[in-house]
Amino acid sequence: MNSKDQIQRFIFEQLGARGLLVKMNDSFLEATAKHNYPPAIQTMLGEFMAAASLLSTTIKFEGSLTLQIQGNGLLSMMMAECRHNQEIRSIARWEGEQEPNNSDLRTLVGEARMVITITPDKGQRYQGIIALENDTLAACLEDYFEKSEQLKTRIWLSALPGSCSAGLLIQVLPDTQGSIEDTDGWSRICQLSDTLKDEELQSLANEEILRRLYHEETIRVFPASKIAFKCTCSAYRMLDAVASMEKDELEEIFTEQPQISVHCEFCNTGYEVTQDDIQQHLLNKDNTEASPTLH
Repeated sequence: MNSKDQIQRFIFEQLGARGLLVKMNDSFLEATAKHNYPPAIQTMLGEFMAAASLLSTTIKFEGSLTLQIQGNGLLSMMMAECRHNQEIRSIARWEGEQEPNNSDLRTLVGEARMVITITPDKGQRYQGIIALENDTLAACLEDYFEKSEQLKTRIWLSALPGSCSAGLLIQVLPDTQGSIEDTDGWSRICQLSDTLKDEELQSLANEEILRRLYHEETIRVFPASKIAFKCTCSAYRMLDAVASMEKDELEEIFTEQPQISVHCEFCNTGYEVTQDDIQQHLLNKDNTEASPTLH
C-alpha cells in the first residue's frame, strides 16, 4: 500500500547526511478542493506545500515555518505554512482572466520576492530572503541553504494536480561537513537521487523509494510522521476580525445589509456576522478583560 500524507526521516549513517521524504494526497486535495486553481497553479502550490513540510521538519521547537512569494506576474502570491506537528495549510492568488499554462516559477511570478519565515510559539521570529535566480523552487531553495546556511542541500519537488504533492530532501549534517572519510559519498547519493522520476516520487511508497535509490548505502530509517491539512480559522477569529473594524465603517455596512459575509482564504469556509453578534462579542471581551485574576 502506498504511503499517504506522511513525512519520512532517514540518515546516511556513514556519510554524515540526512534525508526527508514527504508525500501528501488528502492534504493536497483538501488545500485545493475549494479553490478554482488552474493546473499550473496547483502544481506550484503542491511544490510549495512539499517544500514547507520538508523544511519544517528541521524546526527544533514548537512553532511554524512559512514559505511565501509575492510577484507581479500571473501568480501574485503563494504561501504554504507548516507547523512543527506537521499541520499544513496553503493559499495562492492569481491575476487575470487568462489561465497560466506554464508552471515555471519565474514565468508565473515575474518580478518577485520570496521569504522563508520561522515563527516560534515562544521567542523571536526569523526571516530569510530566498533569491530567485533559478527557474524552479527546488533550485532556489538549494541555493539558499548553500549561501545562507552553508549546508550542502539537494531538493526534488513534484506535484500532480488533483492527486498528490511530494518531495525529497538530502542534506549534509551541519557538524560533519569535511569530516567524513567517504569523500565521494555526497556526490554519489546526489547522483542516485537524480535518477528518481516524478511519477515514482508521486506514486511509490517511501520504503520502495528508499530501497530503489539507496539499497547499497547504509541508512537508518525513522518512523514516519503524519501530515494533515489544518486551517486555523474559526467563527470566533472571524468575528473578532470584523469587530476590530472602525465603528463608523461597520455602521455604514449594516445600514445597507443585515450581515457581513466573510470567507477564510485558506479553506474557503464562509461565516456570517450580524450586528448583534458583534455587540455580544465586544461585551464578552469587556467582561473577560474586567474579570480579576485569582492567585
